Amino acid sequence: MTIRQLSTTSLTVYFYPKFKKIYNPAKALFTEAKTINLEQVASLAAWHKQNQKENTTRYLSIYSDYFKVRPELGQIAFNVRIEDDDVDNIIVGSKNFDMVKLFYGQAFETLTSHFPILAGINNILAGRRYDEFESMTWNKYVNDVEKAKMANPFAHRQEFNAFAKHLDSTLRNGSHHASIWREGEIVYYRSGGTGQKRDMPYSRYLCLCNELIIAISALFYLELDLNDL
Repeated sequence: MTIRQLSTTSLTVYFYPKFKKIYNPAKALFTEAKTINLEQVASLAAWHKQNQKENTTRYLSIYSDYFKVRPELGQIAFNVRIEDDDVDNIIVGSKNFDMVKLFYGQAFETLTSHFPILAGINNILAGRRYDEFESMTWNKYVNDVEKAKMANPFAHRQEFNAFAKHLDSTLRNGSHHASIWREGEIVYYRSGGTGQKRDMPYSRYLCLCNELIIAISALFYLELDLNDL
C-alpha cells in the first residue's frame, strides 16, 4: 500500500469527528502560511520529500500496528472520537494488555518524528524561513532535540499544540522500554525501568493510545496537503 492509497481509505470515518477537530484548524494555518510565503512553504515541502520513503514506512507501520490491535483499543475508541474524556471508571471487557503495551511508545515516536512539519509551518507563520528558529538551527531541532521537547517551538499555538496534548514522555519511556504492566484494572509503568512507579486506569491507557493515532492521522493528512504543492 502506498501513502496515497492509505489517504483514500476510511481513516476519517474511523476517527470522526475528533479527527476534524485537530486537522481543520491546522489546515487553516497551513493555508495562511502559503499566503504569507508560498516560496518557503514550497521549500519545506521539498525538504519533506527528501525523507518520503522513511515517512511512508513509518506511517504504514503505525497503521498496521493499530489495526492489528484495534479490537483491544477499540473498546475506548468511540469515547475518544466524541471527546468523552470521562473514561477512568470504565471497566472494559477485554484486557489483553500484551497486545497493546508497546503501542503508546510506538505512536509517540511516530507522531513526534513528524513534528518538524508543524515547526516549519510555525516558523513561516512567524515571518521567518521554514528552517529558522528564534534560538536554534534546523539541524539541531531535527537531529538533536529530545522527542519530548519537539513541540516546544509551537506550544504557544493552540492549533498545533493540539497534536501534542496527549504526549507523556514518562509513559512513552515505560511503554517503549517494556517497563509497563497491568494488574487488574490498573496499568503501572516506570520511566526507563528505574524511575518512579506510576499508574493509570487501563481504560485511560487505551484512551491515550487512541488520542495519539488520531493526532497521527491529522498530521498525516496535513503532510499530504504539503505534498500536493
